[in-house]
Amino acid sequence: YEIKRFEKINSEYKTNNLSVYRVMLLLLPLMTLIMNFMIVLILYFGSYTALNGTLLTGDIIAFIQYATQIVTAFIMLGGIILNLPRMLISGRRVDNVLNSKLTITDGTIDKLPSNAEIEFKNVSFKYPGSEKNTLENINFKLEQGKTTAIIGGTGSGKTTILQLIPRLQDVTSGEILVNNTNIKEYKLETLREKISLAPQKALLFTGTVKTNLIKGNNNATMDDMNHALDMAQADFVGSLDDHVSQNGSNYSGGQKQRLSIARAIIGKHDFYLFDDCFSALDMQTESKLKKQLHKLKNESSILLVSQRISTIIDADEIIVLDNGKIIDRGTHEQLRRSCKVYEEIVQSQLDTLEAVL
Repeated sequence: YEIKRFEKINSEYKTNNLSVYRVMLLLLPLMTLIMNFMIVLILYFGSYTALNGTLLTGDIIAFIQYATQIVTAFIMLGGIILNLPRMLISGRRVDNVLNSKLTITDGTIDKLPSNAEIEFKNVSFKYPGSEKNTLENINFKLEQGKTTAIIGGTGSGKTTILQLIPRLQDVTSGEILVNNTNIKEYKLETLREKISLAPQKALLFTGTVKTNLIKGNNNATMDDMNHALDMAQADFVGSLDDHVSQNGSNYSGGQKQRLSIARAIIGKHDFYLFDDCFSALDMQTESKLKKQLHKLKNESSILLVSQRISTIIDADEIIVLDNGKIIDRGTHEQLRRSCKVYEEIVQSQLDTLEAVL
């Protein structure tokens, strides 16, 4: 469906643009020809009048300038007419954004209970404009002191689940509960203060290591930052004042991921969400980092999303996702015996897994 939709829109876009460019290709040479032809006519007839003394040479030059300005104005008008549809569409899009209504509304409860647990209860989700559910009938719990992991192929809905927890998206049906209270009843600020998300793509801002880390906790001290860097195995950082280029271009993929993880764990949160943010790490670094993250679950809940078995092998519960549905759950050993999809993933990564074990 999405491929056909894309091909249709792309074909229309191509046809319209070719039509516009054909007109532009004809317009510019044509107007240039007309302008030069007018100059030749003015010079031809003007030379006779100048010889007769009717016109001065300066008058002829003035006529040429006036004619050039008139033709140039028509060329500009033609360009405006050709670009007018684009300008109208752009203006309409800006207007739609400015006048769009918020689909995620704020709740009223301004405090989360202690020892909070999050429960997905018959949750289904469909992106706007899509005909098919991305997630369907999802049920699981995030409990304090427990590490939950989600594994599945590309497009199975793993990242979407993480987006639903801090309400970056809202469920289509079903509900997400925090200690039996619908997540929509909490204020967004209150909810998101308790949730820390390390995204799949490590996004770093221009500045220093310090200015990037402090976005994870505005009240973080120097000791907090250094501790977070140690936990994230970011030993490549020489100083908190080390420069960070736009998008962290002066760091490798693995280094950016470790800085992103350090930013996520710098504050004290009830729920830590890690969205496949170990993918660029080598096995040794990943193993050390997981041991440090294990300390977080004493007072919090951890949710790991990954396509790598080595990342989730030690989780208390592993959820196998396929086409937006939970097909099985359990520990690593249980799933190897009971879940064919999980065993196929294990076999495809066997060499890497043997290095970990």
